[in-house]
Amino acid sequence: MARQKGTLSMVDALSVTDLSVAIPGARPLLDQLSFNIAPGERVGLVGPSGCGKSLTAAALCGLLRPPLAITGGMAQIDGVELVGAAPQVWRRVRGRKVFQIFQSPGTALTPARRIRAQLAETARIVGEDPKQAVTSALETVALDPHVADFFPYQLSGGMKQRVLIAMALILRPRILIADEPTTGLDVLTEREILAALTKMADEVGSSLLFVSHDLRAVAEVANRTLVMDHGRLVEDAPISNLATSIAPAARQLAEAAHALQIQC
Repeated sequence: MARQKGTLSMVDALSVTDLSVAIPGARPLLDQLSFNIAPGERVGLVGPSGCGKSLTAAALCGLLRPPLAITGGMAQIDGVELVGAAPQVWRRVRGRKVFQIFQSPGTALTPARRIRAQLAETARIVGEDPKQAVTSALETVALDPHVADFFPYQLSGGMKQRVLIAMALILRPRILIADEPTTGLDVLTEREILAALTKMADEVGSSLLFVSHDLRAVAEVANRTLVMDHGRLVEDAPISNLATSIAPAARQLAEAAHALQIQC
């Protein structure tokens, strides 16, 4: 279900219409997803494990692995159509238009290169002064400047996540997709990651699609939620409305989050 547009005419940061993903010949794993995200808007994509959240993120970043394929629909970032886009289009889109932070951040960092070299290369891509860009980005995500001299294996999971957020700060993407970025982290590190994401979005003005099964984490960075269940979007509403949703999956998530808050 798509968010209702207002009276102002503007290009959405992300516009998804009837997007479906499947293995050819099998039933859809994503079934006609439709939603929009406005410039600067922060939206949570939530649902139980296996409902299709990470698959949605992969489809929007052109990272589906065969035999998975988009079988229908459209997806546009800043007006650029992604479905069926040529490799040269994806080279222009990835990083500058859309940047993804993964659940396992080490997979996005080159293990044999120091953090400084990787951030500096990112700065050169967008024509920024590498030294200044690296220093500023690390400061914004609350990492010590000496982190730039480390290799990825010398960093904790939370620190690697903040390095990726620093990369996003340098690239200034139109939309940042954070796919389960706090899974497996302790609660203090989780809050650091959420704070860094919020600060990044504030500074750059990027839209944020925060993918998670944890409604409590989503509530820290977004107020609008898209709820998935068995490959379909079943709700698009403010977090505060999920407890009274007509969709059972949305109500169950709200009830579970409330129960956990009471226990804490």
